[in-house]
Amino acid sequence: MKTIHNSRLYDQYIQSRQIRQMFTGELPRFLLLHYAPGELLTNPFSPSGYLQLVVDGDLLLYDMPDESSTVSLQTAFHNVNILGDMELLGVPFTPLFVEAKTDVYTLALYLEQHRQRLLADPAFLRYLCVSMAEKLNGAVQASSQMTLRQKVSRSLRFAEPGQRISGIKAIADSLNVSSRQLMRVLKEFCEQGVLEHEKKGSYRVLKKPEI
Repeated sequence: MKTIHNSRLYDQYIQSRQIRQMFTGELPRFLLLHYAPGELLTNPFSPSGYLQLVVDGDLLLYDMPDESSTVSLQTAFHNVNILGDMELLGVPFTPLFVEAKTDVYTLALYLEQHRQRLLADPAFLRYLCVSMAEKLNGAVQASSQMTLRQKVSRSLRFAEPGQRISGIKAIADSLNVSSRQLMRVLKEFCEQGVLEHEKKGSYRVLKKPEI
């Protein structure tokens, strides 16, 4: 992990990820952190002490007893992801590792320094509640027996029209399926007008899939 001192990049993330809308009044001053692929953002045995807003990059989540249960969380399919929310609320133990799958950037606040302000900020608490509800919904769906098509459809509901999807092999690996199986499902979505196949291994989102 490295602290990045780049005001231009900092301002870019604040604006592009609409961070100001998440807070009431004056915006807190964040640290801009960078994690290289393979680095851990959270570790149950060594709490980071930060509340982190993931503004760029993809993550891998896995539990302690079995790393084969890895779940890929691609931030391109989500809003800003919050790490450290349970710690903010006083839950001392988070039984998950969160690892950088790609280069990851976060905006971070020291929990102890900002805890009272965060818990008194209605705009942030609203965002926190929505974020935790989405996490809970995702956990419930992930624990159920879903088909590959259902998993892809769930992810595409978070995508915006015009967004591009690539890295098919990496996505297939995270889903524990072959690239051929994944491409077959993506072809179905192309036939339904949800996706457009632009070139080998690259798709563009046209619309959200029907539930």
